[in-house]
Amino acid sequence: MVEMTEHALLPELAALRKALHLSATLEFKYYKTRAHQKEAFFETVQAIPFRVRAVVIDKPRLEGRFDSMRGQDLMIEFIARLTLRAKALDLANDVLIVDGATQAFLRALRIRLSRECYRLERVRPFKKIVSGVSNRDDGLQLADMIAGATSHYVVDGEIAYYRTFANKVVDLWEAP
Repeated sequence: MVEMTEHALLPELAALRKALHLSATLEFKYYKTRAHQKEAFFETVQAIPFRVRAVVIDKPRLEGRFDSMRGQDLMIEFIARLTLRAKALDLANDVLIVDGATQAFLRALRIRLSRECYRLERVRPFKKIVSGVSNRDDGLQLADMIAGATSHYVVDGEIAYYRTFANKVVDLWEAP
């Protein structure tokens, strides 16, 4: 989860694409981006104000009710849990944009968060939860690159890219 002050195109990424002689519509994806592009990307995003909340799930170690969860249900569970780890005012009135989410997914996530907030007597964390398309959204591309680098760091111990934004990580949860 990458928190930004506003949802807009990131001029820094447009300038990076131009500097690297890439198409203006190129989508940055961690596992498809070349090493020199990753280096330039993570150097560039240091100047962008954002915060990171992340969960890295070790699926083989999941137990109990999580053990039987798959796909959408598992994603909803951990998005909700990660969200509720934040202080109530940290995410107040924000907009959550989920890459490629279906309406059914968004509805299920809203219901899950609403139930938990009601149970915890807590204000709902997002004013809106919507779907986005990463190939047209720099914020979602930033989130993909951050997620890839975070996973690479936690699972493989590769710190090079993670180090560039580690000071912006407010919650790194290794689950279970």
